[in-house]
Amino acid sequence: MEFIRSSLLKDYTTATEAKKIDLPVNPLSHLIISLDGYNVSDEATLAEIIAFINKVTVTHMGVVVIDLESEDLYALNTYLYRQKPILTAKVSTDNQARCLSLIVPFGRKIFDPSECYPATRKGELTLTLDTTVPSGSLDNSTLNIEAVELVGASPSRYLKCTPLVVAAPGATGDNNIELPIGNKIVCVQIRMTTFPGASSHTYGVDVAKILVDNKEFGYSAARAHCLVGDNMFRIANQPGDIAAQGAIIPPNIVWLDYDPRGDDNFLLDTAGKSSVKIRMTMGVNEATTLVIVELVAV
Repeated sequence: MEFIRSSLLKDYTTATEAKKIDLPVNPLSHLIISLDGYNVSDEATLAEIIAFINKVTVTHMGVVVIDLESEDLYALNTYLYRQKPILTAKVSTDNQARCLSLIVPFGRKIFDPSECYPATRKGELTLTLDTTVPSGSLDNSTLNIEAVELVGASPSRYLKCTPLVVAAPGATGDNNIELPIGNKIVCVQIRMTTFPGASSHTYGVDVAKILVDNKEFGYSAARAHCLVGDNMFRIANQPGDIAAQGAIIPPNIVWLDYDPRGDDNFLLDTAGKSSVKIRMTMGVNEATTLVIVELVAV
């Protein structure tokens, strides 16, 4: 099978804007977004670098396929590829060039002709990159974006990755949130505001469970403490790139994983269900960001 890797944006000077780009028409495996720049005085942390990219959105004729903040996309990369995205030159030299690359996935595996985004017509599929230029951390920054097309592929499914921002419920305790119905759910990514710090055992979400038609399915009582332990199956090495970061970037992430072996055996099929919800037992009255990763049949 033939593939085409092409450049969509080359050495583009970053700005505070929403940059819209038409995507190629052949079936798409993935996009590669790379941001590079120079250290300002000392080492820019990963958190500072990733802050240049606010949100990555892919739409097909106005319908959202992927809509993720950069922190959530970084975490999704670690989930799918079982290792952290590349950040070069972890040194503190002033003006040292740094480069961070993120993958925008249309399938759980790259170069999979059975699981990628299907062919479209010119102008139908677009990428919007919402960026900000922070001051004092990285300068002379540029963006490069490439696409990998799978010529002649006939996919049967593709990934849809969308956020669900849950407002603070007003109290601690159980908070029931309806999840989308109709597709197979690969995982629910949970980004909390509060994770344990000094002299604290507190998690924003203490316990999570999934209810399908009001019956527990898979996760009946998953404590945050143990969900953190599951990260060893998805992150290749100890979190963090420098001591100052203190934790995985983005921090405060756990997954309710319905594809732990990557073989489709445990996917949560929501087709025909009346109700699919996550019940989060809140340890803190705070907002929570969920990312729902679904497989959509073509």
